[in-house]
Amino acid sequence: MNAPRRNPALRRDGQTFVKICGLREAKTLHVCCDAGADAVGFVLAAGSPRTISVDEAEALAASLPPHMLAVAVVREGFWAGWPTRAWRGCVQLHADATSKDAAAWREEASTPHAASLARIAAASDTHGLLAWNDVPCVDALLFDGRDAGSGKEHADGMLEQIAALRGGLQKPLLLAGGLTPDSVAAAVRLVRPAGVDVSSGVESARGVKDHGLIRAFIAAARAN
Repeated sequence: MNAPRRNPALRRDGQTFVKICGLREAKTLHVCCDAGADAVGFVLAAGSPRTISVDEAEALAASLPPHMLAVAVVREGFWAGWPTRAWRGCVQLHADATSKDAAAWREEASTPHAASLARIAAASDTHGLLAWNDVPCVDALLFDGRDAGSGKEHADGMLEQIAALRGGLQKPLLLAGGLTPDSVAAAVRLVRPAGVDVSSGVESARGVKDHGLIRAFIAAARAN
């Protein structure tokens, strides 16, 4: 697999970075590549209809072109014991910034064999976002809904809070949570994130990606 890329939420051309999450098969991955996605996410956390094995994720990630980022999406309880694997993309961790998993993440980031592994830290509230903002090994922050992958929109006023907070963040911000092809352009205009992340918003059924919605989402995210 290609060497990892740091600062995964940045694009040099100023366009919105787009990640399509929850991929499970090669055909959809190829659609994401063709439609211009910057990253694809593979859910390794248990309990999701989108969950795949590490071996499956590694096989899919190996087929990505060099400019695209492969993101392993993990939750608290998964991280221990996995850092020694050969994953060379990015890891997105959904966990409390003060948890044992977060501590292990920071410790592993300081070791030579994985020092270049890109990291996205996810939070569903402003407190968690600010806590991760102070962690040196984190390359980007993801603000997600409280029930990741559910497709539920953020509570009224939450996007405005994030928009007000964004200027004080030290790291690039990715916005997720209830985004769809119909809502993403307005969300980008309001929050001005470095990028956006979608899973259920481009599905025809839970866990089933719709190729037309993927294309529409990417186009809408960059329409501003």
